[in-house]
Amino acid sequence: MSFKCKFYIIHNLNQGRKRTIINQLELNGVDKEDIVFINHPNKNELTYDIKKKAVQKNTRINNKVIKDGWISVSYKHYLALSDMVKNSIPYGVVIEDNVGKIGSNVYERIERYHEELPDDWDIVFESDQKFLNFSYTEEGLIDKNKLLYEKNNEITYKEDGTIRLHGGSRSAQFYYLNLACAKKLHENYLPFNHAPDMWMNDLFRKLGIKSYWAEPTFIITEKNHKTSTNQSLFKDFKHILTSKYINFRLDL
Repeated sequence: MSFKCKFYIIHNLNQGRKRTIINQLELNGVDKEDIVFINHPNKNELTYDIKKKAVQKNTRINNKVIKDGWISVSYKHYLALSDMVKNSIPYGVVIEDNVGKIGSNVYERIERYHEELPDDWDIVFESDQKFLNFSYTEEGLIDKNKLLYEKNNEITYKEDGTIRLHGGSRSAQFYYLNLACAKKLHENYLPFNHAPDMWMNDLFRKLGIKSYWAEPTFIITEKNHKTSTNQSLFKDFKHILTSKYINFRLDL
């Protein structure tokens, strides 16, 4: 592939995950010099100033304050967009470090995207997360001769009235976007009110983002993956108290 692309890894400092994602990217054609790790801030590094700038006031999810892990991850996605915009990177891939395997050459995959994408595309998602295959969306039939399918940005519902999907994102595990899309998202990203995939759904509706899903995906999630967003009451007690104090001051 002849055009410039950077690969932004949303990382939680787990060395095993770092080795895995570097290995998978290099095995599938990516130059190490094009890999950028977004390592900070982690949830125990969130300051008053970061939360004041990044998080909407009165943010409640299921009647609970937004988790510090979600704030950390969403802010790291914002920092990836910031780097793309600041350095005028034409194309970027944002990858969360729970990817355990990449099934084929990344540049060849991206070339296939461009063979099918219209001129006004914004973003392409890959993920094997549960319920996130395109068939589950019931928004169109799978064609073995196609790779990409445009995704509806609206909240969709099952026959019983429960929510099927919240919009155009496909988790935030792996997505490819152009600079124009990165600029639109970056300008509107702060302050956010949820984890990155849920917040992107809101932004996609607001901005009219054209989102596409790849099917079948070439991304395989790390086995026995455990989220780093949940906190233990007995782990890092100082951080928990500090977080509660900051949240109280900011009315989160």
